[in-house]
Amino acid sequence: MKRRKFIKASSLSGAALLVASTANACQNKPETVVKDDLNSKPTYPLVIATWNAERAVSTASEVLTKGGTALDAVEEGCKIEEGDPKNITVGLGGLPDRDGNVTLDSCVMDNKGNCGSVVYLQNIVHAVSVARKVMEETPHVMLAGSG
Repeated sequence: MKRRKFIKASSLSGAALLVASTANACQNKPETVVKDDLNSKPTYPLVIATWNAERAVSTASEVLTKGGTALDAVEEGCKIEEGDPKNITVGLGGLPDRDGNVTLDSCVMDNKGNCGSVVYLQNIVHAVSVARKVMEETPHVMLAGSG
């Protein structure tokens, strides 16, 4: 249990800095869907991705504009990429590991610092949903195993 508290406290510290600066920037902003034009001023809620994942970003934005939580938006956005057989980095279309197995990892965190993660999943398309279940329905932070 001490490890969980340490991870939670560490995560909360970093998240608090990010949330404080983001919250300050978001004050008095209209809640509209983010436009795809990179030269336009962003509107809020704001969804970003590390890759060119337009469908995932638009899905996550839609979840937020309909009143969903940030965690709901992240999960739904990730599921778009995980379910895309053309995406060779994650999910259904993921490339195999050195042993020829497609294995997936995922982790999530909520606004309270609760975490859930899974590693070495096999035959599961939406690893992000399994990670969320670990966070919400188990006392564990990470589950790993043989497939």
